[in-house]
Amino acid sequence: MSNLPLFVGVDYHQDQLQLCVIDQAAVVRFNRAVPNDVEHVAGILAGLSDVRAIAIEACTGAASFGEALAGRTTARVELAHPGYVARLKQSPDKTDFSDSRLLADLTRVGYLPRVWLPPVEVRDLRPPCRNYRSAPGRRSAGAEVESRRDPA
Repeated sequence: MSNLPLFVGVDYHQDQLQLCVIDQAAVVRFNRAVPNDVEHVAGILAGLSDVRAIAIEACTGAASFGEALAGRTTARVELAHPGYVARLKQSPDKTDFSDSRLLADLTRVGYLPRVWLPPVEVRDLRPPCRNYRSAPGRRSAGAEVESRRDPA
């Protein structure tokens, strides 16, 4: 590869990732499925010349992956807002190949709709908060029947 700046788009899934690398002229240098393993992806990126930014579509698990990847590369790691990315695409083609390409291209031109990459301490608070908010909707069947009875 040449010394052109490179931009990476990652379509994240639990089992595997679609990794797309494009250069500053929007030429695709690499676009293939790789294992969902930070060390494997970091190894691929280490073999490239000048990776400037990595865009990952925000979903469950993407923040942890992004933080781990940020610790193993000098490139800027950004989470992309999935709803805005879908609207920007304006195409019925919803494949991992095209999604990773779009993420790489959006980060290349500076139009990636970013979301905050929270630190691990904040991410650890989210499940308890989610459970707390949903607790009122999880009453037992007996309590629901009891609440319907007339107190007279």
